[in-house]
Amino acid sequence: METIVIIVIAIIVFVIIVEIQAKKKKEEDEIRGIMIESRVNDIDDFSATIKVVGVDNLYTFAIDENNRKVAYFDEEQETFIPYDEIISVELIENNTTIASKSTMRTIGGALAGGALGGGAGAIVGGLSGNTSMKKKVSLVQVKLRIRDISMPTLSINCFDCKTMAAGEEIKPDGILGFKYKQGLEHANKIVDLVSVIIDDVDKNEKKSFIKNTSTGSIAEELSKLADLKDKGILTEEEFSVQKAKLLS
Repeated sequence: METIVIIVIAIIVFVIIVEIQAKKKKEEDEIRGIMIESRVNDIDDFSATIKVVGVDNLYTFAIDENNRKVAYFDEEQETFIPYDEIISVELIENNTTIASKSTMRTIGGALAGGALGGGAGAIVGGLSGNTSMKKKVSLVQVKLRIRDISMPTLSINCFDCKTMAAGEEIKPDGILGFKYKQGLEHANKIVDLVSVIIDDVDKNEKKSFIKNTSTGSIAEELSKLADLKDKGILTEEEFSVQKAKLLS
């Protein structure tokens, strides 16, 4: 009888300790979230219009659509990236690229581009969270490649067993599988958002390229007309007529 009583007491104590630890962690997560949120809101030249808050409030990925910047905040750092400095985005699970999208830019007067795992600007694959549920997962990560030699990549750990699952790999359908699914959802959302940004920048770059090319062609033709006029091949009236046609 005494043994049973001791076992019951031990179980009750264990449950109380677990509940206390869970409550403490929840409070720590809430405090962390408040502190990061405060930092996001206190930046003068950055006004977040879209936010993705990570599992356990470990980070915030934010987008300022007006100033055309993205930002990453965690307890130790804050990083700001202009739209046009983003080269590509990858979604990685257990060191395997599942989805990717890269940019297309105008270089040296010509369109140039390439994608990781597909044609220029292509999205490949995707994670649904419904396949291979018996596998073990240790890391779901989003990686941005950036046109900045001082920081060429930004890695966002949307799910990391080291910080979110006591350092152990987990099964998606296990006890801590909900954290993996949350991280997966966040990773997909970040990849989707950055993909839209890449498309938007590429579209603007293409418009600028076409405009500059057209302007250059017109300038060349005007120069030729002026040369013909100077040589007496075209009269002043003929020159003016042809010039008007080009400029229209």
